[in-house]
Amino acid sequence: MEQNQDYVVYDSGFVMNSKQPMKQVDVCVVGTKNYIFYVPKKTVGLYYLLNTIKTHQFFEGVSIEEGVKRLISQSATPEDLEKSMIALLEDDDKYVHEIQLQKSFKFRGFLGKHTLRMSLGGTNWSSVSPGGKGKSKEMRSFYGQ
Repeated sequence: MEQNQDYVVYDSGFVMNSKQPMKQVDVCVVGTKNYIFYVPKKTVGLYYLLNTIKTHQFFEGVSIEEGVKRLISQSATPEDLEKSMIALLEDDDKYVHEIQLQKSFKFRGFLGKHTLRMSLGGTNWSSVSPGGKGKSKEMRSFYGQ
C-alpha cells in the first residue's frame, strides 16, 4: 500500500462536531477512498473515550500515532486497513465515517487551511482539519477536491 495513493494518515488533526460544536478534539486521522477514521488522542468530556484504543495490542507501550502506523503497516490492501480500523474503533459513528453515506462531503479553505466538513443531514455534522503545513491541502487532493 502506498501512502497518499491508497490511504492518508495525519498524526494530528482537529475535529469538531455537532454534538460538541465548541470543542476541538485532537485526533490521528486515517483516510481511505471509502472512509475517514478519527483515532482520538485525548479524552475530552464524556463524548470521546480512549479506553478501547489504549488497551488494543497495537498500542501497548507506544503512542497513538505509532500504534496507528503499526496497524497500517500490517494491512495489505486499503480494504484490510478499513476492516482493521472499523474493528479497532468498534464501528462507532463518532470515529468511523463512510464517505458514500455522507449527504455532504466538502472541503472549505480559509487562509491556506483546508477543513473537511461531512454531514449526514440536518444538524449531524463533523469537520476535521489535519495539522501541519500543507497537510490539509494534501488531504484535499487525495479526495480529488
